Amino acid sequence: MKKFQFLLLDAGPIIKLFELGLWDDFIGKCNVTICSTVAREAKWASREFEDTCIDLDGYHHNGRIQIIDVELPVVRAFSDKFGLSYKAMLHDGEAETLAFLCNSSEKWLVCTADAAVFKTLGVLGRSLQGISLQEALAQLGLGRDLEWKYTERFRQKYASLGQMDSIQGRGLH
Repeated sequence: MKKFQFLLLDAGPIIKLFELGLWDDFIGKCNVTICSTVAREAKWASREFEDTCIDLDGYHHNGRIQIIDVELPVVRAFSDKFGLSYKAMLHDGEAETLAFLCNSSEKWLVCTADAAVFKTLGVLGRSLQGISLQEALAQLGLGRDLEWKYTERFRQKYASLGQMDSIQGRGLH
């Protein structure tokens, strides 16, 4: 049995795993689910890197990862919970993934390198469903030193800011 069920949010962790040559090892140890918007973002973003080609469709067709669509009304209903500052922070892929997470009865973990996602999880009281790429790799025996946005301290900082917003009545309607 694989160690984690993951939603890999934003293109950051996906691209980083490909850059490090760890993608195949990572998906071998985790059940990876990616929202379709994020999959498109990762493919598009990889065009910026000459030596990193990301084609998630092949992994999806071979059953190694899942790529899912979240219906637009579900994403809109999720986004409508937030005030303007949080709505402005969340990009389409992030909103789709968080809408999926909040409407699922499964215990998903969101792996991201985006402060907005960790803040949103904090304001929703779901900080424990966020995980940094550094933490995930360490728990899988694939640990590496990574840039700040991929670290546990980054996750903790922004989840705490979201929790403070929640306590102070900011973020949600």
